[in-house]
Amino acid sequence: MKPRSLNFWLTTYLGAAWLVLLFGLGLALWQSVNQILERLLAERSRALATQLATVSADAVLLRDYGILERSVQDLTDIGGVSHVEIRRSDGAILGRAGTPRPDITMLRVPIVAAGERLGEVAVQYDSGPSRTAAWQLTALVAVVLALFSVFAFWALRRLLVARLITPVRTLLAVEPQAVGGGAPAEVLELGAALNDLQARLNAKISALDDAAQERNEALRRLCSEQRLATVGQMAGEVAHELNTPLSNILVYAQMVQTRCDDPALRRDLETIVDQTRRAGQIVRDMLGAARAPAPVSQELDLAALAEGFRRLFNPLARKQGVELAVLAEAAGSCLADASRIEQILFNLVSNAVQAGARKVVLMVRHVEDAHVLEVVDDGAGLPEWVRAHLFEPFVTTKPAGQGTGLGLAICQRLAREMGAELTLTESGQGRTVFRLTFAGQGGGRA
Repeated sequence: MKPRSLNFWLTTYLGAAWLVLLFGLGLALWQSVNQILERLLAERSRALATQLATVSADAVLLRDYGILERSVQDLTDIGGVSHVEIRRSDGAILGRAGTPRPDITMLRVPIVAAGERLGEVAVQYDSGPSRTAAWQLTALVAVVLALFSVFAFWALRRLLVARLITPVRTLLAVEPQAVGGGAPAEVLELGAALNDLQARLNAKISALDDAAQERNEALRRLCSEQRLATVGQMAGEVAHELNTPLSNILVYAQMVQTRCDDPALRRDLETIVDQTRRAGQIVRDMLGAARAPAPVSQELDLAALAEGFRRLFNPLARKQGVELAVLAEAAGSCLADASRIEQILFNLVSNAVQAGARKVVLMVRHVEDAHVLEVVDDGAGLPEWVRAHLFEPFVTTKPAGQGTGLGLAICQRLAREMGAELTLTESGQGRTVFRLTFAGQGGGRA
């Protein structure tokens, strides 16, 4: 069964209380009016009986009883008196009018002259007209009270609805901030409490969302670290098993290549040498992921370091037909490991060259009071599906057999170990930007 609303109970209780009050007022009014009329009629009848007793005393003394008959008849004709009887002390009836009724009290007044009781006057008053008048007056007052009660009930209910029910409905609509200033103090306090509760819930939900994001990020990093740990375990075994055979194959292939005059055979030997070197590079990548040396922090000028890397890599870049440039928009120093930065730059620039870039720019600048080293190339860019997992181990866009997917994962780890962060800020056809940020480290602007 659906619970009754506050409006229903308020109307029911107010209506019931008002009906009981109206009934009680009507009953009290009826009793009061009836008693007042009864008292007035009794006093009027007693006054008439007293006057009649005074007149009757003279008539008894003079023995003029005709005047008594006329007086008795006049009293009953006036109305309000139903029966009048004048009786002498010896029981003789001197005058009578009307018919006595057993259900009405008989009012008796003695006839006294010179201290001697001569007889009595008996009067019965008729309460019927008084009751009728009482009913009429009560009905009139009841109608007035009923109209006033209906108006008062309507006004009170409207006031309660406006001051109590409407603010409560606003609170139930989960909009406590909309409660007006005309609401009762308790409703305003409840609205303020709900506002505070809602704010604390929103803050808690926001904190839980942030915690969930941090947890997901931690899980992602944990998975990456677990993959790197697996690579480390495998790398030791692979290096131990493959380094010597690969070195022997490379030495013997190069030895035979120098003694061979057959062009076709020399091309085959060149292929063997290239594939052996590639296998050795894969082993070295795995070893680098497993056993990176501890960072050595020192004051570095990023612009000078970028220029030194350009001179180092430029011969290889020219051989590939790639222009490598340095653009220093800001100067300053930061704490970092030069060898790690060079390793990160080598990986990023090599990836750009393999992606078809014709121009690569190393930009040194400030972003929000942090030193930034950016690698900007005009290559093909990265597909959308790989960007969210770009720094995870074994994620690569290169064809099978041409990459391990460990390069960027290693670069990210090297950056974080020296307090920096490597991010992909832009990637599209003709422009890709990797940013190495040294956050929270001071330096001057150019």
